[in-house]
Amino acid sequence: MACEEKTRLTTAYQDATEKFSTSVTELEQSIGRVSKEEYERLQRASDEWRVHSEERRLALEQHIAAHKC
Repeated sequence: MACEEKTRLTTAYQDATEKFSTSVTELEQSIGRVSKEEYERLQRASDEWRVHSEERRLALEQHIAAHKC
């Protein structure tokens, strides 16, 4: 039987990593094309998605370790 919590955590992790990837692509494409302020905003957004992704990965790993699923 599949673990619903593991599925939920996996989906949350996948979502966060996709948003992190998208934000990095936006940041990369903005180099030399946007104002310094806009670039810094995009950089902060990318950093925030990186942290969210790491938090969700950790939650998934902790769940797997605790529940052996």
